[in-house]
Amino acid sequence: MQEHLQRLVVVSIAFVIASSLTLGLVFPLQSMLLSGSKLEIGLLFLPHGVRILAFHFFGWKAILYLMSTSYLFWLLSNHAGSELHVLSPVVSMIACYVGYKIATLLPLPVSGDLTPNLWKFLVLAGAISSFANGVALSVLQHQGAELMSVLGYLVGDVMGLLVCFLMLMYAFRWARLVGSANKA
Repeated sequence: MQEHLQRLVVVSIAFVIASSLTLGLVFPLQSMLLSGSKLEIGLLFLPHGVRILAFHFFGWKAILYLMSTSYLFWLLSNHAGSELHVLSPVVSMIACYVGYKIATLLPLPVSGDLTPNLWKFLVLAGAISSFANGVALSVLQHQGAELMSVLGYLVGDVMGLLVCFLMLMYAFRWARLVGSANKA
């Protein structure tokens, strides 16, 4: 039980940080620079990277770990002017998980450690998850899969995934530098 609580806390903190950056920085910049864009579709959606990593490490249980903070993000997004459906977090989590599972069925060489093959797989899994998410949310929001909506989700999720991974890469490098400096 304690293990699940620890996972919930770690995933929630990561999702809250990614969501905060998205709501506090990305969405305001997006609305300033692209005044005609919808806030439902972020052009840089950082929480998607957290979702993909959570699915990779925790499987279907990641849906449970992510649901509370997904609803918090939904609530804050709607307060900020977005008009997301109340079922959006549930639909999004399930669609992303299904997309991730589809990616695991592809015949790709994947090892468990952090190798370049794993990063490539995670980006591909993120793109497939994003496509599934875009179709599901587009159907939920517009009662049909609108091509521009699906493409918007795909671009925002994949770009957010890449930026999230880049931020994590530099955070881990910084942590290693600090760790090695403390040893010296």
